[in-house]
Amino acid sequence: MRHAPSVGSVVGSVLFVVLGLATAARSEEEQSGRQLYLRYCGTCHGPQAKGDGVASSFMRPSPPDLTLLAKQHGGEFPLETVAKKIDGREMPRVHGDPWMPVWGTVLSEDAASAGKSKAAAEEHAQGRILAIAEYLKTIQVH
Repeated sequence: MRHAPSVGSVVGSVLFVVLGLATAARSEEEQSGRQLYLRYCGTCHGPQAKGDGVASSFMRPSPPDLTLLAKQHGGEFPLETVAKKIDGREMPRVHGDPWMPVWGTVLSEDAASAGKSKAAAEEHAQGRILAIAEYLKTIQVH
């Protein structure tokens, strides 16, 4: 004997499908700067960007406190400089590999391996880098 599904189970199933589709539809480009920061930077710089991430105790020099960047630059947040530092491709690399990854290359290669054209992969990488830099701007101490 077949039993008709209850209203509660139907509503639950519909919600499960809708929420699943909504989550799947949310692309990586839509992630907030904070989410991207936590994903790519938080392990070293810490969840509050104070330079105290779980990996920081193994690093010399220790990662900087990123909440002080504006204070260290006369009260102005150096957005372009920060974005270039995160990107890392224009920074001189004289004494071997530094602790900080070259995120511009990493993010661009990740996007290219996901099937994006070279130009689209670069745009993707720059958008993520800018989102992280803009997030850092919002957490500056004054």
